[in-house]
Formats: sequence, C-alpha cells, structure tokens
Amino acid sequence: MKSYLPFQVSEKITALVLFIVVLALPFILSFNPYYLSIFISALILGSVCLAWNLLAGVCGQVSFGHAAFFGIGAYASALLVMKAGFNPFLAMVAAAMVGVFGGLIIGVPAFRLRGPYFALSILGFAEVMKLLTLNLTRLTEGSKGIFSIPSLPLIKIWGMTFDFYISRTTNYYLAAALMFAIYLSIYFIRHSNIGLAMSAVHGDEETASGIGVPVLRTKITALIVSAFCTALMGAFYAHYIHFLNPDSAFDGFWSVMPIVGSLFGGIGTLIGPSIGALVITGLDEFVFKRFFETGHKLFFGLLLAIVIVWAPVGLLGKWVRKK
Repeated sequence: MKSYLPFQVSEKITALVLFIVVLALPFILSFNPYYLSIFISALILGSVCLAWNLLAGVCGQVSFGHAAFFGIGAYASALLVMKAGFNPFLAMVAAAMVGVFGGLIIGVPAFRLRGPYFALSILGFAEVMKLLTLNLTRLTEGSKGIFSIPSLPLIKIWGMTFDFYISRTTNYYLAAALMFAIYLSIYFIRHSNIGLAMSAVHGDEETASGIGVPVLRTKITALIVSAFCTALMGAFYAHYIHFLNPDSAFDGFWSVMPIVGSLFGGIGTLIGPSIGALVITGLDEFVFKRFFETGHKLFFGLLLAIVIVWAPVGLLGKWVRKK
C-alpha cells in the first residue's frame, strides 16, 4: 500500500520549481552583487552535493573526502590556463577529466575495502593531494597560492555580451546552468540500467553480485561521474575567485558540507541535496551570521542533529515522490 502524503509532489516538479526560483532569484535580489556572490557559492555547493549524493545516496558509497576532487579540478584548470595556455572553458573540461583520473587512482584499490575504510581512504587521499600542492612549489606556488587566475573568456551571443570578469550575474547563471546540467546527467543515470545497478549495490552488494551486477565496475562508474562533476565545479570556482591556495582548494568545507547539504535536503532524492545546500547557505548568511559572527558554523551541527532525529529522510524525503 502506498504511504504517500496527500501533498506529495513528484521530484521532477520539485526540480522544475527549484530551477525557476534559481532563474528568478537575481531579479528578486535586484541583481545585488553581494547577494549574488553568496548564491554563486551556494550553487557551487549545490552541484557538489548532487555529485556526492550520486556516490553516497544512490550507490551507497559514502565519501569523507570530496575536497580532493574539488581541489584537483581547481588546480588543474588554473595550471592548464596559466602554464599551458589552454582556453579556460577547455581547461575546465580537461580539469574534470583529471578529477576522474584522481578518482580512478584512489577508487580502484579503495573499493576493495570493506565498511568505513573506503570513506576514510578518500579522506586520506584529500589530505595527500593537499600536501602535494603545498610541497610542489615550482608548480603550485605552495602555501603562497596562485594569484590572478584568468576569468572565463567573454562570450558574445546574438548581440549580447557575457563578461565573466565584471558581471556576477553572468557567473551566477553559468553556475546555475552547470548545476542544472549535473542534475540532468544524474537524473538520466539514475533512471538507466547503470542507475538500477547502483541502487542494487546500495541495497546489498553480495545480493547484487549474486544476480549478476558488476559491483566493482558499478561503484567505479558512480565515483568517476561524481569526481568529474565535483572537479568541474572546482575548476569553475578557480576562474570565479581568481585565487587558489591549498587551504581554500582542499578545504574540509568541500568534504563536510556536501554531506550536510545532502542529509539536510534529503539523501533519498536527487534534487534534495542541492535544495539543502541553498537553504543552509541562506540560513548561514542571512540568519546565523547576523546573530553570531563567530561560531555560526556550529549551527550546522545543530541543524544536522535535528534533521537526523526528527526528519532522518531530510527536508524533502516525505514530500517528494522519487519518480
């Protein structure tokens, strides 16, 4: 018997409403540069949450170290542009592929581990990558960081000019487009045969293997897609803020907040993690920081505890049909 609440809506409708709100938000905010910068960060986090949720929420492989792929993408894109003369758009795609390579390096051996050891191995990988960027000073400038990373190049379409260096609105809509593309990619994967295989692996690896699901290949597929999307957003981040150092690129924020956003929004849904990211970013900037300038991040722990106790399926878990 179905247990849907009378006000449940389909996930596709929820996603459509979200992206309509995202498109309208700059008009609601009167294109205020400060507010747009906040929501650009929220959209980047929302995309990373979607990528993390494919690996953990769909395939059941929890990662504590997605900062590794974010930082790899950020540094790879910046270095490809500044050292090798790549076009920034091409560099972003190439950096995402470097993120995939990083995922394969750690994923192939790590997926043979059991229990929490996979999650811990990814966390260790993130720390190793951070140490490498700190010590490869001739390439990465070490702790000093890389300055003046070029913006994405100006685009002219139908007489309109999109300037990524000057306009936060242009960066906002590109971040929104990237999040939408990542959501669509994950949506189609989730509703494909490989998505069914991921769900089977999430449910029970031994049973999935017994019915012919290639467990290791399925888990690696989930990881490389997740790594690609995360590294892509890392690359965008580098060209948006124009500066990188190991502490910002491999910040634990990019490992912890995808978990928080996904649990808060609804790890059992595809769109919930991005909604969770937007909501917690808004709460942090417009509520928590107003009352507590220092220590406001502690409220994330409180929110997470409330969600785990009172709404373990997240904000959207009870109100969204996964169709």
